[in-house]
Amino acid sequence: MTALVTGASGGLGRAIAVALAAAGHDIAVHYRSDDAGAAETSRLVKETGRQAYAVSLDLEIASPEELDRTVDDLLADVVDHLGDLDVVVLNAFPQDVTPWHALDTEAWDVMLDGGLRPTAALLRAAAQSLAPGGVIVTIGSIEGFRPAKGHTPYAVAKAALHHLTAAAAHELGPHGIRVVGVAPGLIAREGLAENWPDGIRRWEKASALGRPVTADEVAQVVAFLASPAASAVTGVTIPVDAGWSASPGW
Repeated sequence: MTALVTGASGGLGRAIAVALAAAGHDIAVHYRSDDAGAAETSRLVKETGRQAYAVSLDLEIASPEELDRTVDDLLADVVDHLGDLDVVVLNAFPQDVTPWHALDTEAWDVMLDGGLRPTAALLRAAAQSLAPGGVIVTIGSIEGFRPAKGHTPYAVAKAALHHLTAAAAHELGPHGIRVVGVAPGLIAREGLAENWPDGIRRWEKASALGRPVTADEVAQVVAFLASPAASAVTGVTIPVDAGWSASPGW
């Protein structure tokens, strides 16, 4: 089995790549510019006994024709090196904090051109590359359900991605391809508690389990959704948020 994971040079993308490798996939490690991070992800993949192929590509491309050609070439390159794809995980996406008074057209374009637009192009190309039984996993966000202050472009783009997941599932279901999403909550990382203590306290109070989630926990859900065990799951975006979305809204 073979999987492509975008934005896999670190963080959640790295955890997903390793989880899929542990589940038996060779991994195409897509990244933008972090050579060292991609090399480390590749090393961890190889430690599971699977192959890794790192490919650097900036998908923030102005020309529609060039973007379509670039994502087609990316998929073809991965297939040439690792064989036919079974799973594509669309993880790469910018996240900026933009106060409302600064929310001009340029701020919107950063999120749409750097996130939603290339993700949609990749989803189209992936669908053409996958055989029946293939799976596309989109990485949304709990902010696609309930936005946070200062995150308006990100939240709106992720909400659109959730809807794209549902729409694509109905388009591709007749071809035997599943499209399913994961919406992570706050993901614990080194230094987060020190850099954002108030946010951590508020999250712990709101989430049912009283804590953030880990990248590995989200990655395990992705690996499950990509597996035959989830063969009837498509068209939905599943929160992985330690019960944050179950908290009362009043």
